[in-house]
Amino acid sequence: MNRKDDEVVITGAGLVCSLGENIPATWDALLSGKCGIRPIEDFDPGGFKCRMAAPVDALVPSELNIPPRDDRIMDKHSYMLLKCSRDAYFQSNLDKAPFSGEEIGFFAGMGMVDYNVEDLMPAILKSMNTEGSLDFDAFYSQGFQEIHPLWPLSMLNNITFSQVAISLGIQGENAVFTPHSDSGAMAIVEGMKTLEDNKAKVVLAGGVSEKISPSSLARAHVFGILNTQENNNDAMCSPFSVDRNGTILGEGCGILTMELRSSAYKRNVPCLGSITGYGFAFEAEDGFSGPSANAISTAMKKSMDRAEIGPSDVDVIIAHGDGVRKGDQNEIEAIQRVFSGCADRIKVFSSKGALGHLLAGASAVDVILGLNMIKNGIVPSTISFGPIENDIMFHLVHQGPLKVFPRRIMINCQSYEGQCASLLIEAENS
Repeated sequence: MNRKDDEVVITGAGLVCSLGENIPATWDALLSGKCGIRPIEDFDPGGFKCRMAAPVDALVPSELNIPPRDDRIMDKHSYMLLKCSRDAYFQSNLDKAPFSGEEIGFFAGMGMVDYNVEDLMPAILKSMNTEGSLDFDAFYSQGFQEIHPLWPLSMLNNITFSQVAISLGIQGENAVFTPHSDSGAMAIVEGMKTLEDNKAKVVLAGGVSEKISPSSLARAHVFGILNTQENNNDAMCSPFSVDRNGTILGEGCGILTMELRSSAYKRNVPCLGSITGYGFAFEAEDGFSGPSANAISTAMKKSMDRAEIGPSDVDVIIAHGDGVRKGDQNEIEAIQRVFSGCADRIKVFSSKGALGHLLAGASAVDVILGLNMIKNGIVPSTISFGPIENDIMFHLVHQGPLKVFPRRIMINCQSYEGQCASLLIEAENS
């Protein structure tokens, strides 16, 4: 079997985000310049400095054929992961494939899962004393019985992962990675390795964001990554802008079906593109939670080395570009260092100005957007507010969609603990 036969190809994909519940709707919205960021309405964000987000419109459990009993330990992140996994599964015709459950792997990046106050309120009310304080004797003798017995399981992110696997009959190699956007890249790479080592015939891999909640908003505030400018009604995410002040949380999910090219040919399913390179690196900086410019450079170089290509072979970079001042500056420096001889021809795009930061779901969603760039021969416009940084040497696509026919696209992603990753996808017959 030659190298091309051994390549990992993508044969299915599922996506949901604030701009749409599927890939075509999201793609059309991006090309139209729409933005999914808006004021938070699902809860009162009044105690937070950042009160904007890019939420997914409500997914209806009954439309996803989720039994009421299972729904008791599921939430929005569960619905997103289930829908995208099903979409990827059926697009790649796995329902008609001759694979057993043990031959299908499943890997996902997932964030934290937060409890709903409503789940605990009946127990609290039943345990209050006459002075309005919590009576622990009352709670442990009878109040706790008001909590659904499966409620503790809903706090585990791999419970949702397991429910999706059961729904699709997946019983093969599996793992969950957490909690930031590099975890989605880790899931995709682990899926690749599983295929290359012949531990599975096909895998589903990707990532899903956290549900936007008071707890998730509080965590992002602690990391210091959110746009908290005073005029909050206008607070948006502005990748690579001189006026950038932080990122905005978003909800979303992206799942890929991957298999070896030889398997896809044998099953006669179309290949959407191939994944040919990846690289990881870590280096933290004092006073900043994200990776250094050196780490970002290293991840990009490793991905190209693995793909056996050079900087001039990359056409588009889907940047992490989250609008965090230091993070964007490090990525600008890294891109211009690695692509120093050809930076002016590199097209760069960031999805976060439109979709917000999807954390664990970001990298897989960006891979799917990259596949659409290859398929449609166009790069959407980066939504960013204010003038772009003066020292940028690459071509940031931000004044409208750009007609271009990329063959190789690099996807960058970062955590807020110093890790970063780069993935390379290629068009068929590159």
